[in-house]
Amino acid sequence: MGVEVDIRKVAKYPPECFVSAMPVDLIAGDNKVAEYFTADEYVLSLYGVSFDNTLGTDVSFYADVDGVTNTVQIPSASISVRGLDYEEELKVPITKTAKLRIYAPANIARYRFRHRIAVLPKTTALKILLRLPLSERDKQLDQKFGISDMIASYPAEPIDLLKGVEQIKSVAVTLTSGGTVFRQVVPKGWKLILLDISMVPASSGSLYIDVKRDNIDTLHIDSSCMPRIQYKCPVRIVAIDKMEITASSSCSIRLTYGLGRITLSEKIRWGLELTQDEKDLAAKMDLFDKVEAGVS
Repeated sequence: MGVEVDIRKVAKYPPECFVSAMPVDLIAGDNKVAEYFTADEYVLSLYGVSFDNTLGTDVSFYADVDGVTNTVQIPSASISVRGLDYEEELKVPITKTAKLRIYAPANIARYRFRHRIAVLPKTTALKILLRLPLSERDKQLDQKFGISDMIASYPAEPIDLLKGVEQIKSVAVTLTSGGTVFRQVVPKGWKLILLDISMVPASSGSLYIDVKRDNIDTLHIDSSCMPRIQYKCPVRIVAIDKMEITASSSCSIRLTYGLGRITLSEKIRWGLELTQDEKDLAAKMDLFDKVEAGVS
């Protein structure tokens, strides 16, 4: 039985990008290793998968997306792949549900597997891009801002993990026992964005890394499923209060994070409180409609 994820319990400040990195016990045959459910306000995207290629036993990976079986197919997922230091690139939108499956020829205990999921706000622009049904409000915003014409004129772009980043900093830590890897209080009016993380992997089940942002448990990962320290696993996890990363045992770990001022558009998108001056400025710049439409 795979892990079932309600994205509303994870996402907070979209756009964001998360990693799932935990071993799975496979039985001979088809195995559901993860299942995702979107929310009305979000669209998800399967952004990449990584597999253990050291076993000598091949497995097959499949993703069923929005009711379509085998939307993604990787028939040789543990031999003809690059291994856990790398990622098999994907960009597969998910508007309702996604089920990730691994077919194994025999029982495999604690098979190492990793994938990334991006979370995007379901704006009018994204609905048009993905050809989703439009509400009357969406149609009004499309006409107001000419969104359909813009989408027809310019190519779609991937999520920018560095969006809003003004400063980038790196941290490299070695702990002789479990404890805090990184703790940072975010200055008022700023956002901190975890951008990538890697480590010296330990054996399966012996080292767990936990990421908590704004006092919300956000990631729980097994180091054995992560890339080695000279590589990286890109993410985008935003905090506006505090970011804390802990390790369950001794480790060597490196991470990169960014800092940037919270913009007025982000405050509106994330539902943060606005001052009267900010409300007046947002109204003057038509930001409420622009954010809803996805053009700001």
